[in-house]
Amino acid sequence: MKSYSKKVLLLLIMGLSISFLSQGQKSEMLTRVEPPFWWTGMNNPNLQLLLHGENISSFNVSVKYEGVQLKSVNKVDNKNYLFLDLSISKNAKPGILSIKFTNEKKEFVHKYQLKENEKRSQVGQAVTTADVIYLITPDRFANGDKTNDSTEDTLEKLNRKNDDGRHGGDIKGILDNFGYLEELGVTTLWLNPFLENDQPTYSYHGYAISDFYKTDTRFGTNEDYKELVVQSHKNGMKVIMDQVFNHCGSGHWWMNDLPSKDWLNQWDTFTKSSFTNIAASDPYVSSGDLDLLTKGWFDINMPDLNLENDFLATYMIQNSIWWVAYSGIDGIRLDTYPYPNKHAMSRWMKALKLEYPDFYMVAETWAERASYLSYWNNNDEANTDGYTSYVNSISDYSLYYSMIRAFGKEGNVTELYKTLAEDFVYGNPGNNKVFNGNHDVDRLLALLDEDVNKLKLSMVFTLTTRGIPQIYYGDEILMKNKRPDGKVRQDFPGGWKGDERNAFIKQGRTKEENEVFNYVKTILNWRKNAKSIHEGKLTHYQPMDNVYVYFRYTDTESSMIIINNSDKDYQSFSLERFKKSLEGYTKGKEILTGKELQNLQSVFLSKNTALIIDLIK
Repeated sequence: MKSYSKKVLLLLIMGLSISFLSQGQKSEMLTRVEPPFWWTGMNNPNLQLLLHGENISSFNVSVKYEGVQLKSVNKVDNKNYLFLDLSISKNAKPGILSIKFTNEKKEFVHKYQLKENEKRSQVGQAVTTADVIYLITPDRFANGDKTNDSTEDTLEKLNRKNDDGRHGGDIKGILDNFGYLEELGVTTLWLNPFLENDQPTYSYHGYAISDFYKTDTRFGTNEDYKELVVQSHKNGMKVIMDQVFNHCGSGHWWMNDLPSKDWLNQWDTFTKSSFTNIAASDPYVSSGDLDLLTKGWFDINMPDLNLENDFLATYMIQNSIWWVAYSGIDGIRLDTYPYPNKHAMSRWMKALKLEYPDFYMVAETWAERASYLSYWNNNDEANTDGYTSYVNSISDYSLYYSMIRAFGKEGNVTELYKTLAEDFVYGNPGNNKVFNGNHDVDRLLALLDEDVNKLKLSMVFTLTTRGIPQIYYGDEILMKNKRPDGKVRQDFPGGWKGDERNAFIKQGRTKEENEVFNYVKTILNWRKNAKSIHEGKLTHYQPMDNVYVYFRYTDTESSMIIINNSDKDYQSFSLERFKKSLEGYTKGKEILTGKELQNLQSVFLSKNTALIIDLIK
């Protein structure tokens, strides 16, 4: 018995030694495998793995797993990379896939996990016109975990005194303040990018990504982000992820060892993008102007990614699919959509729709005219140049600028009427993301000359016109800073221990802040059940005397919105002109005040105010 036990023990020790040796070789030889794991049962059976390790291309590669085929092993300029093309059949089961590497000197195995694919109904929900998106800059919303304010694996440390520095906001801070978000009545969260931005300075905003598969440790972990999605769903909210395809951060891990020279768009000297979005759709654009937009760098610390490189394009597309499958998010906002190669972006849209047909994808398309924007929102139809974008939602900057003009000093709501009258250029204008503020522009109140009444009118219009509305955190409590960026992405009062006040609760807000908060809250919570807004058509009437009237209606429900953008009080504003839209309705309820309207002959209309009237038969 003793002799047998010694042999078993010896074999066990030898087995452990071999296992440790294999793990050591794997760690030594493979520094990156991305995506880090994948799923069975995807509609697209193809998977391309990026492998990085010293002289990894010198190895022969083989795969042994039922239902998985190694289709090709692709080498690039840099001997430290391999790209493996795998085909995963519908019959493949979840499990551990062995990828064997051999050359004349070494042999090792990498264990790659295939997980069970969750069905779309379990992954997330579609973002629709029934939703209202709330945009948060994570570093500036709330600090829920002080232990991750500065982390060992990231360069920039906490400095809340610096407008452009890290302030400590994180995922836990958002989770801690779900009560505020629920009370306000928003249904969808959009976070500025939360992925690692390992830059020495100016890393808080999230758009200089240094690892596309890793949550920035100053925000939390991948599991923390996944938990945010889970808790959002439990609380009846959805989550949109902000993704960046145009550029990465100069601190990205591959910048010290690029797979190939054409991985980036490189110039003889630093060349900044023109930021002229319309160059991507201009039928007469010069090649030089197009290159400047699509190949110029966003900034000196944001190298421009070359999506004409098929390996990189596939890498980015798979990264999007990975995050959807991993976290269960409900949508993606794609940053600077016209900047990268537009054919690669079209390919991205098709790939996401193949896996998740009802998934919400909104493209940031920053241009002032509807005609420019319509190039991207064409309802899956080819443009005159033969290009099909497959975009299902665009950021409606045309309507945003019209709003600022309409509600600004001496503005007229005819601006809104004329812009909406151009909706015929879109494939699906009802899916446009409508907004009155975001992280890239001056605060709404500042743009409206700190006129609180005009901010209210802007909120009414944003939340009742066609499209999917989005508001920016803090506008509901009258944040009013102007750029630079660090100022408009200011800290939410009360998000940090020791703040002078806590605006997340009524007692911490001023009288005027509570007035506006309650105003927005009333509209948002009414809107949750307003089918006239979610499903309704839009009929509007040409504004007269700076008063804009429109209806949102279905066959069974109708809401009348009256926006008085003038300095004139109407003791008796006649509704006679709108009788065609009022047919079948005899009275109404005004949402903002709760007042009952016993007849629809006329209404009292104060200057610079709005009425939202649910019509009653």
